[in-house]
Amino acid sequence: MRLDIYLFGDELLRKRASDITDITPEIRRLAEDMLETMYYHEGLGLAAPQVGVPLRLTVMDIRRDGSGKIVLINPVIREIRGKQAMEEGCLSFPDIVASIERATELTVEFISLSGKRKENKMSGVAAQAIQHEIDHLDGVLLIDRMSVARRALLAGRLRRLRKRGAGGERR
Repeated sequence: MRLDIYLFGDELLRKRASDITDITPEIRRLAEDMLETMYYHEGLGLAAPQVGVPLRLTVMDIRRDGSGKIVLINPVIREIRGKQAMEEGCLSFPDIVASIERATELTVEFISLSGKRKENKMSGVAAQAIQHEIDHLDGVLLIDRMSVARRALLAGRLRRLRKRGAGGERR
């Protein structure tokens, strides 16, 4: 089932998500629904708070074709290396992109849907995407990582989007 994506301006996006203590059938269903939603909107990743669920769950598929899908529960970055600025977008900020500096390589620890603790090394776009999604779990948004100049350039669009999101509009 496709879920609604919360837009910038909705207060839920600013809250730190809670840890998941049990992997229930509802959590598995949420992960599947999030993947369906992410594919529909042609995203690389999606965090549970973006669909109105304040839990530490994120899904990703850098290839966008189902072959690289990954579900991360309670993800924590354990190690980072390198830095690079890359263009970045967000499903909660439709049609807005910004150059964001992120680590180029990292190690992330998480729990899989099967309940096993895992550790993955990621680099490039995958590393960028997981940092972006973990930001969502912590209530940190794309606008918080943008340069002052980019925010100023996008001020009017961001103001209109914030109003839409604060008014409860979803996509």
